[in-house]
Amino acid sequence: MSLARTYLIPHGDEILSFPNSESRVLNGEISKATKDDQSETVLIISPHSLRIPSGLPVINTQYLSGSYMIGKNVVKGDYETDRNLNSHLVKKSRYFVETNFVTTEGKLSNFPVDFGTLIPLTFFCDKKISMLGQWRTSKREVLIELGRKMFDVVSKLDTKISVVFSADQAHTHKKTGPYGFDARAKTYDKMVVNAIKKNQFDDLIALDDNFLNGAKPDSYWNLLMFHGFTERGKLIPKLHHYYLQEYFGMLLATAK
Repeated sequence: MSLARTYLIPHGDEILSFPNSESRVLNGEISKATKDDQSETVLIISPHSLRIPSGLPVINTQYLSGSYMIGKNVVKGDYETDRNLNSHLVKKSRYFVETNFVTTEGKLSNFPVDFGTLIPLTFFCDKKISMLGQWRTSKREVLIELGRKMFDVVSKLDTKISVVFSADQAHTHKKTGPYGFDARAKTYDKMVVNAIKKNQFDDLIALDDNFLNGAKPDSYWNLLMFHGFTERGKLIPKLHHYYLQEYFGMLLATAK
């Protein structure tokens, strides 16, 4: 089995800018969880990367690079794509959709890396990357099945692979936040915490689109894949830390 580790990691700026003690605690927990990660490749699924209507984008440029300002500091990343892993994903399901940019190889074959990818990757040393976007489909069972297929691919390759589901929770916890207030935000975050603690995702799966529009998470679709991935691998999720950062929730979990 080539799976190294499985993570659910947030991507809020605050885990690197430290505006409060809770953000420092979460940074420390992520650093502890990722310490001595022995993977050669990180497969990361980000809600802020490419999105297309037909499936889950598999970014297959030869290189990936990007930068992002956090306060006065710049987070940068330059990576080589694990195209072997990508090819196996694309063959596994028609919903893993190969995407490209400018050209297929060489220096110009370089797709921009979003902050939802860059921020979690700051906790890892240099590795190859397989970068996936997010598919915000209402087909819950298809997303869960994609998580299962993702595990099937990762577990059969010789390369040691860690999988990161990049995700922040509901974004409508506070009236003064950019998305306003909605009581469903608190309910959603509580459901996520309970789902991970109990390894029971049925209540999350049953949520309708209207509820999600009110709570405004970016985690939901990745959580369904996380569920399928861990279910297939008989992995047990573990909650490490959750806290509310002003208007949105951030949560770290692993599974083994």
